[in-house]
Amino acid sequence: MIWLRNLSIKWKLTLIIMAASTVALLLISAAFVTYELITYKKAMVQNVKTTASILGSQSVIPLSFGAGYEKEVEDNTLSALKANPHIVAAGIYNGKELFARYPKNIARELFPQKPGADGARFEKNHLILFQSISDGSAKIGTVYLESDLQEMQDREVKYAGIILLFMLASSAVAFLLSSFLRGLVSAPLSHLAETARAVSAEKNYSVRAVKQGQDELGQLIDVFNEMLTGIQERDAALQHAHDKLEKRVEERTKDLQAEIVERRKTQEALQQQLTRISLLHQITEAISERQDLASILHVALRQLEDHLTVDMGSVYLFNPESETLIQGAVQQSDPELAGKLDWHKGSAITLEQTGLSQCKDGKTIYLADTKQILSDLPRALAEAGLRSAAAVPLMVEEKLFGILIVARRGVNSFSSGECEFLRMLSGHVALAAHQARLHMELQTAYNDLRQTQQAVMQQDRLRALGQMASGIAHDINNALSPVVGFAGLLLSYEPNLSQSARKHLNYIKTAGEDVAHLVARLREFYRRREEREPLNPLDLNRMIEQVVDLTRPRWRDISQGRGIMVEMNVILAEGIPTVIGIESELREALTNLILNAVDAMPKGGKLTLRTRLSGQNFSPDNTPTHAVLEVTDTGSGMNEETQRRCLEPFFSTKGNRGTGMGLPMVYGVMERHDGRIEIESEVGKGTTVRLIFPLREQASINPSPTKESPASSPLQILCIDDEPLLRELVKEILESDGHRVQVADGGQTGLDAFQKAVERGRPFDIVITDLGMPYLDGREVAKRLKAESPATPIILLTGWGAFMKSDGDVPAHIDGILSKPPRSSELRETLARLTKRQVN
Repeated sequence: MIWLRNLSIKWKLTLIIMAASTVALLLISAAFVTYELITYKKAMVQNVKTTASILGSQSVIPLSFGAGYEKEVEDNTLSALKANPHIVAAGIYNGKELFARYPKNIARELFPQKPGADGARFEKNHLILFQSISDGSAKIGTVYLESDLQEMQDREVKYAGIILLFMLASSAVAFLLSSFLRGLVSAPLSHLAETARAVSAEKNYSVRAVKQGQDELGQLIDVFNEMLTGIQERDAALQHAHDKLEKRVEERTKDLQAEIVERRKTQEALQQQLTRISLLHQITEAISERQDLASILHVALRQLEDHLTVDMGSVYLFNPESETLIQGAVQQSDPELAGKLDWHKGSAITLEQTGLSQCKDGKTIYLADTKQILSDLPRALAEAGLRSAAAVPLMVEEKLFGILIVARRGVNSFSSGECEFLRMLSGHVALAAHQARLHMELQTAYNDLRQTQQAVMQQDRLRALGQMASGIAHDINNALSPVVGFAGLLLSYEPNLSQSARKHLNYIKTAGEDVAHLVARLREFYRRREEREPLNPLDLNRMIEQVVDLTRPRWRDISQGRGIMVEMNVILAEGIPTVIGIESELREALTNLILNAVDAMPKGGKLTLRTRLSGQNFSPDNTPTHAVLEVTDTGSGMNEETQRRCLEPFFSTKGNRGTGMGLPMVYGVMERHDGRIEIESEVGKGTTVRLIFPLREQASINPSPTKESPASSPLQILCIDDEPLLRELVKEILESDGHRVQVADGGQTGLDAFQKAVERGRPFDIVITDLGMPYLDGREVAKRLKAESPATPIILLTGWGAFMKSDGDVPAHIDGILSKPPRSSELRETLARLTKRQVN
């Protein structure tokens, strides 16, 4: 519509007149054509109905007679439709079937299959009519007519041509009429526009427009002329004011020149202040990105050196306890200056020597000429060629944190603005430095807390392990008791055993005792040993041979089954003195080392066990003081991280296959034996673990008694235990010493047996009972037995024996505690002790 807005008024008026007349003619024409079409359609329907009525009346008789009269209807009645070319199809229906059709060349399938409801309807380009035929009393058929709409379409084309011609003629007349009348409006407007352009272009406000009538345009021209008169008068006044203003501008220009000079000075001062604020912001951002104290101080000094052009910058940290300043950071651009001052981080000076005591009160000190100050610090600056300096206190919570010192070579070279900037900067530096120190202290405290938490978590895990061990100790010891006990019986009372059988039985007995000792020692992971076991002399070389035989299935048979070859080399030095210790613990430690070495050689390799005397720690009389056991493999080795952490509990590089308890257990064994462990390893070249034992004089050791306690006189003993094998084992051990033993498989059964023996007058001398039994446990059994016979000794034989002894958790009414698996020597010693006490 932009083009319409840009047209002249005369053309706009022409278009408005023509558009209005054209729209009016179109509405009239549309109404006329619509009326004509509706009227024509009604007439057409009426004509078709009339034709259908005629055809129906002529078809009454043939329809009444039925079949055989179809041709007569088609030839005489329907053929008359040829006179009406617009009827394209016709049919007579007898009920629901087509009776006759017109024209005959149209197939019957093209006609409706059955007549429709009476009435006419327009479909696409045809008029379709169904009309019933009756004989006066009932409906006997239906007339079907289909007429084209060609005549109506011809009428529509004719109406369109007439309307088009009429519109063209009307448009021409409207155009001529509008061209004649538009001048009445456009001519005054054009004259007014030309006058306005002339005034605007020539600035001649004396020109006036000519009025051509008293209508609204005439009034507009009068107003326009009045406006020109007013503008002419104001223009004259404005010219007068302009001349007057020029004089005033000349006077004001002189004043402005003086103001410009003053403003330039102020602007320069503001620019310096803005530069300092920008520098302050830059330094603040730089130090806020850092969290360590040294970095914050160095960044602040470097920024001052680059942007404030100072020759030297330094920060001293204040120690309130000693009233000293400690050099925290120093920045010197000139190497020669650095040599003269010889200031370095960590150097200290008392606050009194610096002459800066007022900084403690938060005051900034400016030294205009350092040569005029007698204190040590200004004198050192003057000797280095720094003639002026500024010392700004770093205050945190109104307490002195440190002092920022900057210096220049020139005398009195710091302005008051620079000193104020340094004072503002000091607050940010002090806060950042204080936060950095707090962060460091917090980080240190956090690291200490994390290490403490890790230690506590590790202790909890060890405690859980020990508690789990105490829970399963009873079952493990019950299972081990028959193995160890019957092996001991065979060794003691079967003289006809072969040497090989004795050797194997010794292995079985030793392995079982080691497992029992291992279960007892698991407790040491969460509780320190209160009383050390008695240390016995042992042959280190013989122990190594035993462990090699015991672990042979692991390093040889299993490995060979996987197609892996592990070569075992045992190099035992002769003359190794006996080592004082606990053989089962040392055997377990060596077993762990061998298994670790095999795991470190997944593709096979060489495993070497070697003993030797220490070549470093010899006494003055050339007597060796240490025995060394080395386990060397040619496996994958350990990196520095693994080597550093390998002795930590639960640290393992084997994934789910490892528990992380092997090497820590070895370490604990060596600690308990006052020895030490050394580990040498290199990735890809293998590992050597060295166990170093001190050689002690046997006289200093309290060896455990090796002789068995003498067997007591034959006793009548009651043994109560719910484990059949354990009852049988204890019975055979005691009967082999000549005692009479009766067994019971539960607490109530034992009480019944004890009462029957009392009733017979042959009470039991001693009762041995298990602790954990169903329905009636060992504590309740002991309580009831003591109630009946307080003098009868009661021995508690339990898998928790070692834990109860170490905890001091001895149940009431119990005279002695024995651990499973029972040892013959311990059993005899306990019987002898209780029998002697009973006699006394």
